[in-house]
Amino acid sequence: MSNPRTTLRAIATVEPDARGPLVRSTCAEVASLVALLSALVLLARSIDDVFVGGRSLSDIGWALTAIVVLASLRVLAQRLAAHGSATAADRIRRRVRRDVLEAIVRPVRRLGTDQRPSSGELLGDLSDAVDAIDDYVTKFRPSVVLAVIGPAIVFVAVVLLDPISSLVLIFAGPMLVFLLAVIGQRTRELTEVRLLELSWLNGFFLDLLRGLGALSACNRASDAGGRIEEVSRRHGATTMEVLRTAFQTSLVLEWAATAATALVAVTISFRMIGSGLPFGVGLTVLVLVPEFFMPLRRLALEYHAGQSAQAAWPRLARWLTDQPPVVPGRPPVGVAPLVLDSVTVERSGLQRPALNDVTLRIDPGETVALVGPSGAGKTTVLELILGLLRPDSGSVSAAGVDLCDLDLENWRREVAWVPQSPTIVAGTVADNVRLGLPDAGDDEVRRALRASGAESFVESLPGGEHSELSEDGANLSGGQRQRLAIARAWLRNAPLVVLDEFTAHLDTDTEDAVITAAGALLADRTAVVVAHRLRTARLADRIVVLDGGRIVGSGTHDELLERCATYRRLVEHHRDGRLGASAGWATGTSAEPTAANS
Repeated sequence: MSNPRTTLRAIATVEPDARGPLVRSTCAEVASLVALLSALVLLARSIDDVFVGGRSLSDIGWALTAIVVLASLRVLAQRLAAHGSATAADRIRRRVRRDVLEAIVRPVRRLGTDQRPSSGELLGDLSDAVDAIDDYVTKFRPSVVLAVIGPAIVFVAVVLLDPISSLVLIFAGPMLVFLLAVIGQRTRELTEVRLLELSWLNGFFLDLLRGLGALSACNRASDAGGRIEEVSRRHGATTMEVLRTAFQTSLVLEWAATAATALVAVTISFRMIGSGLPFGVGLTVLVLVPEFFMPLRRLALEYHAGQSAQAAWPRLARWLTDQPPVVPGRPPVGVAPLVLDSVTVERSGLQRPALNDVTLRIDPGETVALVGPSGAGKTTVLELILGLLRPDSGSVSAAGVDLCDLDLENWRREVAWVPQSPTIVAGTVADNVRLGLPDAGDDEVRRALRASGAESFVESLPGGEHSELSEDGANLSGGQRQRLAIARAWLRNAPLVVLDEFTAHLDTDTEDAVITAAGALLADRTAVVVAHRLRTARLADRIVVLDGGRIVGSGTHDELLERCATYRRLVEHHRDGRLGASAGWATGTSAEPTAANS
């Protein structure tokens, strides 16, 4: 069985601000236990004084008052303990989710492979795995604290009062812990399987939703429904097996604790009758012994939460460890070059590197267009610049500082990104533009819309910039979406602009309008453009041609026509109209498996 203290220590170190509430919660749990035991001892002594000592209730009034006070203190301590655990769990939960998301977009590479999870894994880690940590802090951790401290205090008290009764506790206590460990290990194994199945199930549902249109068109939607039913039934069976094992743990401990308590009661009864064991001592031991087993019973009830967290924590820890050190501050991108120096990037499943010993310098204020066949490595260059990817060898630096050593949150403040398919969230036009600068005022939003050429269509909407947009911008055309993305980037006012095939799916007239808007965005800024079409590339000061993961040409349009065969082929294909909308300047060579790797 894994060590709960080790897991708790690892979880607590994630959020230093959670340590204070955890310490307060632990102290409150101990105070609650001490108050309970003290009240029970006073109650036993008071009963002995009345029924054996012949004292009146008025004589023990102080004891009854003390019992009431101790009971009140116990309730207060329990509330403080619950509040401390909940506060710590909330801080840890928020910190873990933030750090996991940041780690996923941080360019971390281990063993030469990308550590990007599938959608199902990511959902599982951010929901079920984090929720398991929450239950660990609020339920299992307090149970462990009491299971360690409570029996120890009771055992010492029983030894002092009646050493013979303590022999039962010496035997029963370790046996219960052993049973808990054996059954609990099985619970953890089942929980690990359940988490893996749940991650796969999340991914399956997402894939099904994405492909629902294709499935319906092929009349295969019913097959998908049957598959969902099968997978859900299997996941439900695993969940029930986990719960059955947890209930077995609780049942075994309940029986064992009840039997041990009964054994102590029987031995005390015979000794009170035969050997003259004082009534007060025997009664005190009898009221204390159940409290020896009560923390273990509570631990058994919450043991499932503990094993779930210990199974989930390694899944989260993989994103929270081995992060590169960061350099504080913001690099002066506007006055320093951006340099790729001998960069090589390997992609799993490919026979050749996505980028192979690429060296590229982008000077301040320069606009560089990246062109090339599908799979040439253009988007890989953008991922490196955006800090979404870390090279296997070589470096990407700004102002002489390697991006892998920078605080990526600060670095990305220096970058405005216009993707091929911009994200539009449910909200107003202004809300979507303010994604570039959340604190921007209405006047700044309007200037951004005017600069991007989006003002004309926004004014035609019923509420102008306050018009509501549907989820993913379904009520906008492709050109309108792109102009909003450009407005967002313009509002960000970053010194480095990255444009990723932002006119790929537009008609000629819309493309002209969007390119005009992009020209205003690129003015006086450093820019990197992945060009899908010839007119987009000619916006640049310099065109860089990639093919097969290498740079095969660099220069102006006329220079490349003269000396770069790959560029001439791209231009010829473009002019001949043999260009697929999704292929870029594709020549049918050097294809990589997905668009994300182009």
